[in-house]
Amino acid sequence: MELVYRLCAFLVLLVAAVLLGLYLGRVSVGDDPIVTTRTEPERKAQTPATAAEMGEPTDMPAEKMPPLFFFPGPEEDGDWEVVAGQVSMAAEANVDQYVVSVSLGWDPEQRPQDEQRYNAALERYVALNSRARFLIRVDLNPPAQWFEQFPEAAMRINGAAYPYPSPTSEAWRNAAEEALAHLVATVESGDYGDRVKGYILCALYEKRWMFPTGHDVSRTNQRGFRQWLKTKYTTDDALQSAWADAEVTLETASIPERPDFESAETLFVQLPELQSVVDFTRYTSEAVADTIAAFAAFTAHITTLDASTLIAAPYGYTFETIANDSGHFGLEVLLESDLNALFAPVSYVDRGLGGVGGPMGPVDSMTVRGKKWFVIDDTRTGVERDPATGTFGRITGINAEDVYEVQRRNFAMTLAYGLGLVWADPQGEGWLHDSEQWAHFERLADVYAERLQLLKNDEAQNNDEAVLTVVVDESARFYLQCNGRMKGAMLQKGRDAALRSGVSVRFHLLREVLEDTAPPTPVYLFLNAFCMTASERARLHARLAREEASAIWLYAPGYIDADADVANIAATTGMDVRMFEEPVEGGSAYLLSGQYMRADERFGLEEMWTPAFYIAPEEETDFLARYVHDEEKGSVAIVTLPEGWTSVYIAEPELTPALLCEILQLLELHIFSTPVERAYHDALFARGDIVALHARQSGKRSVHFGGFYDIQDLLDPDIGWPQKDSVMLSVRTGETRLLRKSPLGIGAQ
Repeated sequence: MELVYRLCAFLVLLVAAVLLGLYLGRVSVGDDPIVTTRTEPERKAQTPATAAEMGEPTDMPAEKMPPLFFFPGPEEDGDWEVVAGQVSMAAEANVDQYVVSVSLGWDPEQRPQDEQRYNAALERYVALNSRARFLIRVDLNPPAQWFEQFPEAAMRINGAAYPYPSPTSEAWRNAAEEALAHLVATVESGDYGDRVKGYILCALYEKRWMFPTGHDVSRTNQRGFRQWLKTKYTTDDALQSAWADAEVTLETASIPERPDFESAETLFVQLPELQSVVDFTRYTSEAVADTIAAFAAFTAHITTLDASTLIAAPYGYTFETIANDSGHFGLEVLLESDLNALFAPVSYVDRGLGGVGGPMGPVDSMTVRGKKWFVIDDTRTGVERDPATGTFGRITGINAEDVYEVQRRNFAMTLAYGLGLVWADPQGEGWLHDSEQWAHFERLADVYAERLQLLKNDEAQNNDEAVLTVVVDESARFYLQCNGRMKGAMLQKGRDAALRSGVSVRFHLLREVLEDTAPPTPVYLFLNAFCMTASERARLHARLAREEASAIWLYAPGYIDADADVANIAATTGMDVRMFEEPVEGGSAYLLSGQYMRADERFGLEEMWTPAFYIAPEEETDFLARYVHDEEKGSVAIVTLPEGWTSVYIAEPELTPALLCEILQLLELHIFSTPVERAYHDALFARGDIVALHARQSGKRSVHFGGFYDIQDLLDPDIGWPQKDSVMLSVRTGETRLLRKSPLGIGAQ
């Protein structure tokens, strides 16, 4: 009976932990849970600090100022009492940089009133914090009445007009540039111009440069698409051949109907029948990216601020399962533009307690060019305002320390990768109205500032080498016809498997690997390199051979060239790859027995899908796994090519952390976190001198550093390990440990 009681108690604790993780991991803009009981902790009255107490704006150099911001809400006319309380808390915590939302003035006759409004929006922050500095978040969407004068500028989707501008609308661009120029001139010539650090340019659906579901068939977009087709195909014959349509011309081509992108089995669109869809999907992303680039160039031209001015946009959600035709897959265009910063939330998948909380896009694509990537931490904190009393408290059952651990994990990723971070109250409801939370943020800000100083003083600490490059291709999205689950398996689970593998990871676009922009690493993980020409394949193979590197290919590498052909996969992987004749059910069994997987352990998507591929036996090829439904056919194999590089092909469209760890171990790569009791596959962020671990479950962890170092726990100065090549950690579920390794004798100074 005692055993039964213990089992029941365990199940209760397990359910509670799961519910907490789900709450912390919900999309930030989701509906709030019903609050039945509240705790109201005693809080000291919040009074604005005076200018004498806080001093004038600091002249701290940009490289010493941590890229940390507070975003108190999206609307200029939000509840200022709620915002002011949080701004005061931020000021006390020495968090002095704010993202401030400002709506453009679109009526030239209202310019004087707009000038007063712009300056007043900044002035009330300065009244609460005289050290305040600003990133101005500009909404470039026109008001509804503007579309009454320019109806052709509005999107038309599913037969209805939407209050968002079609990106190629010249009327909108001209009006937006005029209004933006007035805003920039006003704030930069005003009393607070020296406090402005830059601009975040927002537009379209949710102000995140996305389309609502459906194709924009407005006349404006139709003209833009035809012009794009003329640039690509140049002649009617070329277009007719590509679309397999003898009647279509460059002057008559129409925006295609949106196909069923939720097909459960078919992963790729049929070619050439749906080449028009591929073209329109690509055009949509390029049109959005070109528009962002144009606004960025305009802003760079008109600003009077210095070269460190941030010109940013919310964009680059490359790993997310948003629609292929959302417009968010033109990052390649923006990498060569005047846009020098991107803002994106923590991934909406596996972001709760114990989760990975990975980046939405290839962050190193920006940082390798000297551009910035900002992570928006919009964690649901459980802090809410009681409508009856106006006081703030945390929902009963939400442990504040668990919330802080999730925030520490997001900070740890930011610190390891050298990114920016925005602590956000996304709806201006007071999620961060908690002085203890701001004391926690203050400590994190100090850690970032101390590391920036260290990197400045000791160039040896700037070593940012990695073991594994995760490679993602935007163009593959244009050819996919599959539901979010399949894209999640390939992109999000692939990204998260890399971050749970225990190695140091970089994230880059395929184009950068082909063009040698991405730095070399021993291993490259190609998540969706489905589209590749013969010349690109040759360049890629040449790089792999030159570096004597290893390539891990997922599902259908190089499948689409002039057409879709399994022979292209064989040429890419260097193996005898063939296609199943009919749709098959996935699911494989691992053949070896290692530290992370046992022999016959199952993995893969056990559902029907097509096309499906397998590896035929060859003398040079070693099978690591076979399909469960057909044991004669390999699903994972490894081969060393005569040119000197190693190819690992995973025919399944899903990659698990355990399988990746086994492959990395076979390739003799350094894995920081090795099993003690079991393989937990914690989230691990390791770059340069930082090794951060966010525990998936409670237990003991052995962390190996690949050499002897002085190890310091950055979140607790009293914890350190001198002259160690490994440390043993006891962690609880969701705990974040942030460690820094220093060459012997330096860390103690």
